[in-house]
Amino acid sequence: MNADIPPLKIQIFSPYITDKLNGVETGYAFAIQSFRGRCLQFHVLMESGAHFRQVPLHYLWHDTPNDETEIDLPMLQLWDCFSNKPIVTVFDFLRDYECNAILKDKTEMAASYWFTVDWLPDSSSESGVLLEPHQNKCAHVCLLANGQVCALPTNRLAFKDAYFIGNTPSAKSKGYITMEGIHTAETCERWSVANTNKVYY
Repeated sequence: MNADIPPLKIQIFSPYITDKLNGVETGYAFAIQSFRGRCLQFHVLMESGAHFRQVPLHYLWHDTPNDETEIDLPMLQLWDCFSNKPIVTVFDFLRDYECNAILKDKTEMAASYWFTVDWLPDSSSESGVLLEPHQNKCAHVCLLANGQVCALPTNRLAFKDAYFIGNTPSAKSKGYITMEGIHTAETCERWSVANTNKVYY
């Protein structure tokens, strides 16, 4: 259920974690927790020395918290976690890449890439929709321009850069479709390897 992530300095509204203080608390988010059917959650080490777990995605601010621009959880993460077995990847090619995040109501907000979460089935008998190509989704976790953090699937991000794509990505205009087929290299046709000790036969 736990996986390391690149640590990030964050802030949390104090009333979310204490009944004694107002304002904000500073900490470092350093790992995630994934429970099937729940939002993505985080391990956070606070400046006070306290270690919080199960901190929900929408509690995290990578920039100064602002309750006037705060976005609700269902806009930040469209799909709950798919299993209790997350796999975290930091795609080196996308590291710190800028993008446009397309939220649930289809508004777009500037963002930058942090890391990606994929999920393994909880067991071979409980794979859920993870093995169905048209249902399987990852979560790209990105830092939004308003200071919050989002976890969105690939079709909700349009990446941009100064060289290859430019500042106005056109992914929506291309009419891309979901890749639904399951492709295997093996068939039922009979064949055999050569009866030889040669490596390249």
